[in-house]
Amino acid sequence: MLNSNLFEVIFPQILCGQVAVVATMAGLASGSLAQTRVEISEDGLRQASIEPVATDNTGWTRGTGVPFGTAPDQVVNLRRQIAGVAVADMNGDGRNDVVAVCYNSSSFPPYTDWHDMIFYNTGSGIETTPSWISVEQVHTGDVQIGDINSDGHLDVVTIHGNVTTQSARVYYGSAGGPATSAGWVAAGPAVWGTAGGLADIDNDGDLDLITSNQGVSPDPYKPNFLFRNNAGVFTSAPAWQSGDLAVQNGVATGDFNNDGWIDVAIGKWVNFASGIYYNNAGTLASLPGWTVGHNDADKGAAVGDFDGNGWLDVAFGGDPSRAYGQNAGVFVQVWENTDPLSGAQEMRSHDVDSDGDLDLAEIHFSTGKCYIYLNNAGVISTNPDWTFDAPQVGNTLAFGDINGDGYDDLVTGYSGDVCIRVFFAIPPACAPDLTGDGVLDFFDVQAFLQAFSSQQPSGDFNHDGAYDFFDVQAFLQAFANGCP
Repeated sequence: MLNSNLFEVIFPQILCGQVAVVATMAGLASGSLAQTRVEISEDGLRQASIEPVATDNTGWTRGTGVPFGTAPDQVVNLRRQIAGVAVADMNGDGRNDVVAVCYNSSSFPPYTDWHDMIFYNTGSGIETTPSWISVEQVHTGDVQIGDINSDGHLDVVTIHGNVTTQSARVYYGSAGGPATSAGWVAAGPAVWGTAGGLADIDNDGDLDLITSNQGVSPDPYKPNFLFRNNAGVFTSAPAWQSGDLAVQNGVATGDFNNDGWIDVAIGKWVNFASGIYYNNAGTLASLPGWTVGHNDADKGAAVGDFDGNGWLDVAFGGDPSRAYGQNAGVFVQVWENTDPLSGAQEMRSHDVDSDGDLDLAEIHFSTGKCYIYLNNAGVISTNPDWTFDAPQVGNTLAFGDINGDGYDDLVTGYSGDVCIRVFFAIPPACAPDLTGDGVLDFFDVQAFLQAFSSQQPSGDFNHDGAYDFFDVQAFLQAFANGCP
């Protein structure tokens, strides 16, 4: 969707906490835009006025390789503002569900429900009316999934905005799914939480929680937090705060310097430089040890070894979005998208085409477009290989196998009457043709062995989540059978 009469406002008072729809927008006070929707992002940083256009609800591809069609296979027709989605088996039935968290703003027309939700798997997809609804109705900006208390059940971790001392919650899981009331709640300091990440920062075998934060005027700049996990319970107050104060809005984790300790990448908004906080034997540095070197409007972070050289790289959503390749501590910009539109709201790295390397995907607030950029042997497309244009503003996306065919599907979240779309992956016509050249030969065998040894998705050939003899057996049998 490229909306006529669309605009995006970055207001210095963003962070005013009121995020009101102002009557100074042309014509709104007089009623001349009576049919125009006004949407505000979950962090209050973006505001858009939207009218329908001809490309709404359409998708398109450039070339081949992306396994998604140009129309969603499922939609959720509920009027919600979806801030974050995650794909995981939340009730232990062996099928992936969709967790969706909601925020509240002064958008117009107003939203009347912002409870968080779980859409359980029906066997062929997800239910379109959630079976799980949180008791709490609070502004939620992000969701992370992990087994916090090491009981074998996945828990839901939510990050909260609108300036609160209760900036994070945990809904503990059980055999039948998570509790609908939070079992742990953060206890300050007061911030507007924007994003979260789960990682074992101190190498003690459990997941800690990192959050990015902002404030509100007249105090809009806040530190990032680490809530340390002690015996299955996060510390009530942060065990670490970054030494720099900023508008911070994206978390990704990984061992960037290969020292065995997980580091943290944070995306940062205008006037601040996105960067990496290195981990020194369980203690995060108070300041970034590396930054992108500019202070553009970055939002969202993604990590992956995009070029396969054994060192993690990093990407940040921005205007434009950029990726930085690393070699032994030296980062160089290796990619930026050429799409002329701004407003990336969230970014993910994922092996979309199952070729053994990580691709990039992002969703844009102001245009409602979701983009996928394929990575081919370390070179990421600068123009999107797949696009879907939604009539709603775009907030979030996630990947995971929902229909049980062994291939990861795409879930996108929006603010509007259609709040979730699911795109089922289209299985390849010839699964053992891993090079995609239409010929089965030594190069396909080589590609499989490389993916198998490095535990890339295409190496899990029977899609059972394990890398073992059965994958080798399945690949050799499919290779011997040939292709249509």
